[in-house]
Amino acid sequence: MSSPSTITFSPGVPLYHQIALTLRSRAEAGGLATEQQLCAEFGVSRTTVRQALGLLKQDGLLKSRRGVGTRFLPQAPVRRLTSSIGDPLHAGLGTVEKIVSIERVDPPGDARAFLDVGDQPIMRLVRVHTLDGAPLSVVVTYMQAHYAPKVTLQHSVHEFLWRRHSLLQKRSVHRIGVARADTMVAPLLGISIAEPVLHVQSCAYLDDGRPIRWTDNYFREERFAYQAEVEWKRPAVKRNRGKK
Repeated sequence: MSSPSTITFSPGVPLYHQIALTLRSRAEAGGLATEQQLCAEFGVSRTTVRQALGLLKQDGLLKSRRGVGTRFLPQAPVRRLTSSIGDPLHAGLGTVEKIVSIERVDPPGDARAFLDVGDQPIMRLVRVHTLDGAPLSVVVTYMQAHYAPKVTLQHSVHEFLWRRHSLLQKRSVHRIGVARADTMVAPLLGISIAEPVLHVQSCAYLDDGRPIRWTDNYFREERFAYQAEVEWKRPAVKRNRGKK
């Protein structure tokens, strides 16, 4: 009988999926416990452990051989994305970009409120960036619908707005968080539905302050790293002056 696990599992996410994520982090060590040992460690049934191992095999991390057992396969180093404040997320990486779709849609509530379009449909542009032959990110951009017919891959959206419409995108605000891949994002990134992804949401404004585009960037979490350089100013120190 399995002993209680000392690991705290998240409610709402299948146990085998969480166990697979835990075992994935051990891949560099090369060793793998037996099914019986894993059942005892996590306090779950052998069926759950086998489901977790099945996910790792699908991802090419494990290999089983009769009489030898199951072992981690050596993995090629993953090229990570590194960005600094003020730089586009994909700049200088050499990613290959592909437009998946350009269509008019009813926008999600936050994008509708930001673009202030009322009940009008807007343009949704979906793109995929690949790096070293593997999906890196899905970029979903919402803009006013009349921009849709002219978007191409020749220029970035920033350049496109300036070259075609003389609109200068001056400022953007970014928010970084964690989300779960939905039915659109998961297949484009080559991951399972509900797997965690890094979500970078940005709101862009023109030089006159008008909102111009709402963008949701979804990155495979194991391929993203964030780096920023901050310059610190000397703190202003108030000096106590003695009374005369």
